[in-house]
Amino acid sequence: MRGIDRRQVQRHFSVSSENYDCYADVQKRVAQKVAALVQSDGPGHGRFLEVGTGTGYFSELLTQTNPNLQPLVSDLAHGMTRVAKQRLPRCWAVDLDAAALPMASGTFPLICSTSVYQWVENLAKAFGECLRVLQPEGVFIFALFGNRTLWQLKDCYREALLLEGYKNPDYLLTLPTKAMVEQSLREGGFENFRVWEDEEEEKHASVSGLLRSLKGVGAHNASLRRPRGLSSRRVMHRLAEIYGQRFSASGSLPATYHVIYGVARKARRNG
Repeated sequence: MRGIDRRQVQRHFSVSSENYDCYADVQKRVAQKVAALVQSDGPGHGRFLEVGTGTGYFSELLTQTNPNLQPLVSDLAHGMTRVAKQRLPRCWAVDLDAAALPMASGTFPLICSTSVYQWVENLAKAFGECLRVLQPEGVFIFALFGNRTLWQLKDCYREALLLEGYKNPDYLLTLPTKAMVEQSLREGGFENFRVWEDEEEEKHASVSGLLRSLKGVGAHNASLRRPRGLSSRRVMHRLAEIYGQRFSASGSLPATYHVIYGVARKARRNG
């Protein structure tokens, strides 16, 4: 168990819904790659469920290239569901928790998700829900952010906390590894799947610009271990100083995103 504050995730993504697309460059790149996977590995027509739609960018992209696919978009954050519905007025849109899908078993030939499942506490349970609502031979195609995401920021933040007197600065949310994703798919009941890793990189002019971008997409620290007061001026000054000294190149700072992709297929019904 990774100790995720579900209510904080829900609140922050709702607040960021109106401006999310202004900051979500990496998330859009990932969505484009998942859309390409649907073209190669998914069905060419029928209904599909998008878990964690955000502002609806992925479903809009996918249905523009394949109008025979009909989306049902969903999100934990009502603000996101509302914006997605405005973007895709002809689709169904619902608020839901990825770990407890309110659909009948065997409903969808396709489930898609991008940049969402890193926020889910129990991956095995959530993946098991996807298996349950998939039709026989249905496919689950997803991407999530893995444990090496923003490693530069995390390393510098921990060092800044230590220098400011925090004894055990293990306050950040732990993201899944590739092995954890594979194990969770097995525990969820999938037998036929493939999982692989990739990286995306952003460049920022400053640490404050990076943090502003993260806030813009709703990506706050959602760990239940987080204490209050970690955003003090002294800690932030230390963080910016260390990050700049260690990683600045040609006037910009890199921020690396570790992306884990997966394609999992439900077995054909016996008999």
